[in-house]
Amino acid sequence: MFIEVSENLSKLAKFFPENLYVVGGYVRNKLLGIEAGDVDLASSVDIEEVSKRLEGSDFSVKVKNLKCGSLLISKDDESFEYTFFRKEIYGQDGNHNPIRVERTDDIVEDSKRRDFSVNSIYYNINKDEIVDFYHGIIDLKQKMLRCGMPAEVVLKADGERILRMVRLAGELGFSIEKNTFKTAQIFASNVGAISGVRKHAELEKILYCDKRYKEIKSSLKKTLKLLNELSIWSFMGLRCGQVKYNMVFKVEDRFLGLLIDIVDTEKPECLEAFLENFLKEHFSLSTALSTKMFDYLAGYYNALGGMANKEYFFKYYGDWAVIYSLLAGKSKRVKAKYNFFYKYIIEHGLVIQISDLKITENDIKSNFKNIDKRNYKKILDNLLSKVFDGKVQNEKVHLLSEIEKNLQNY
Repeated sequence: MFIEVSENLSKLAKFFPENLYVVGGYVRNKLLGIEAGDVDLASSVDIEEVSKRLEGSDFSVKVKNLKCGSLLISKDDESFEYTFFRKEIYGQDGNHNPIRVERTDDIVEDSKRRDFSVNSIYYNINKDEIVDFYHGIIDLKQKMLRCGMPAEVVLKADGERILRMVRLAGELGFSIEKNTFKTAQIFASNVGAISGVRKHAELEKILYCDKRYKEIKSSLKKTLKLLNELSIWSFMGLRCGQVKYNMVFKVEDRFLGLLIDIVDTEKPECLEAFLENFLKEHFSLSTALSTKMFDYLAGYYNALGGMANKEYFFKYYGDWAVIYSLLAGKSKRVKAKYNFFYKYIIEHGLVIQISDLKITENDIKSNFKNIDKRNYKKILDNLLSKVFDGKVQNEKVHLLSEIEKNLQNY
């Protein structure tokens, strides 16, 4: 066989005497001799007919995307994504989603909607036959990414393809054909049109491109350089088109490392406002996750700025493990300074968080009816400071007594 397929996939192909093709990354990776992932299938048979043919078989069928004519076909622990041959018509905004999908019986028409030649190689399972319209096998041998159809047609339609091009170049260690890259530069603004979720997903894959295939030597540095050369960052809400990369190479969490590099490059007046806009508006991160990212970076920068130990760990004690890993990539001296105090807190059992106090907001409410609930946080912060300094014992009776003494302040 040209391409090795599973026993389940061979059985599935028997339900398609006309044709059943594997296409995309699975074929590409099998020909490269590396780990193959998701199995994408295509044929001329519409999804209603496929569902009918598989009724009563060992295969389960679930509609994945009715508009695009795609099914998820499963058996045992294997799943295959099936789509009928189709034509895709795109608008002018490059936002990834076609405005219209038309079914076709023609595999040539189906091939025209695919991005790069190496992803456009079809394998006919029943005939054990490779179908390669755009010389993708040659490009695999040359380790080159090239659009199958004219690059202007491919990259104008969908901004996500430009990020995918960068990611694949990194994952596979491929070069990018000259005209394909120049065209990507022309249409790079289309990256701004795709959803934040898709941008974030592709960027995460780009950041770990050198980890994708153990058989391939890849370079994160080279891949990130491509983002600069395409001025991608200017279409992700940054004033600058290029980022000075440093921390992204030094820390385990590369997304946080990249955020530090972006902040260091942009130098925003307000870190919190900048991150909220960048992460929520351009990557669709939730408020909770955006806030947590801000906490990590604020803890990182406040440590570098020399914030007092007590004040620092009142704010960042719970996030110290992550902040420590970031500081390890920047300053061993600062990391060691704050970690010494962190260990001291643990070894001496110091009360460092409001949750460690033997009193809660409900206790304040029950015992002091006249105190405005808006003051509860202020009261607990004050008690925490006094307990930490040894001025008040961390026992409910003593804490309530301390509040009683200072009622005039609340």
